[in-house]
Amino acid sequence: MATYTAFCQESDGTGTIWIDTVEADSLDEAITEARESCADAWGYESDQVHVLGILEGDVNVLFWSDIDGE
Repeated sequence: MATYTAFCQESDGTGTIWIDTVEADSLDEAITEARESCADAWGYESDQVHVLGILEGDVNVLFWSDIDGE
């Protein structure tokens, strides 16, 4: 399995951004795993989560300044 870094947010484009790593055998599996992991972390259904992006590997996010509309 490979490590991917995933970025997700609510499917309506609101809220904060979820960033975490997932383990998968392919990009398609990484997208599915990211959606399910984020939904679980937030207590949502997976169809309420949009995968913004998948990066190959485990990256270090050094700075993130999220504006969630509040």
